[in-house]
Amino acid sequence: MIIDFHVHTRLPGCQYDPSVIAESIRLARRSGIGHMVQFHNLVDTGGYDPTPDDVVRSNDLAMRIVSEHPTHYSGFCYLNPAHDPGFLVAEMDRCLVAGNLRGVKLWVSVHATDSRLDPVMHRAAELRMPVLHHAWYKMTEYAFNESTPAEIARLARCHPETTIVMAHLAGGGWRGVRDVKDCPNVIVDTSGAQSISGLVEFAVSELGADRVIYGSDWPIRDYATQTARVQGAHISDRDKARILSGNAARLLGRHDLVEGSRDA
Repeated sequence: MIIDFHVHTRLPGCQYDPSVIAESIRLARRSGIGHMVQFHNLVDTGGYDPTPDDVVRSNDLAMRIVSEHPTHYSGFCYLNPAHDPGFLVAEMDRCLVAGNLRGVKLWVSVHATDSRLDPVMHRAAELRMPVLHHAWYKMTEYAFNESTPAEIARLARCHPETTIVMAHLAGGGWRGVRDVKDCPNVIVDTSGAQSISGLVEFAVSELGADRVIYGSDWPIRDYATQTARVQGAHISDRDKARILSGNAARLLGRHDLVEGSRDA
């Protein structure tokens, strides 16, 4: 079974719609994906700089999706580090300790080099929960406070005890892989843009398969084309298994999802 570590949902206003979730699961199954990590859906409401109320509504939705579909979904707690540190830690505890979410999702509210991330990173380390952070290199205008892989590397060096999943291998490219190579606490997800020949192979050769994890970025990208970038890569079957399932099971603490994932 494939675990997709980077999936969004089309749920305007953070309103739960079982038909939308059912369609996502149906399409995922067609590509061999049996479990997904769902992230926030705030572009139509909170935007780049969501309010605390926006964040709470997004996380309430994530927890409901996981509660309704525990076999198919895990979820991450979305945060805007520009908010008060007390709120950030309290929301993490609500979602990760009292709730059913299994990590933190950071997008473009502040740069990865912003010191306001410190309480989030410290609490994530205490809870042994991963933090997934958006990153991209662009020749066009960056979105709000969008971070680059170089900034993710700086964050990782400041918080070596925290596991960071840097989103968008295809967005950071070869340069992004090199940026985080000497940061053992950074794992790179394979999402972003369309498949690029040789990029997965390069990431595995530079980082090792244990530091590469499969993500599709659905519905922005298609499940099938994104799984193909790993399945068609010139790497060993053992490394493919790690990327497509074993690494995700380990980060989520869900070895029950994949048979033999402890040895993957």
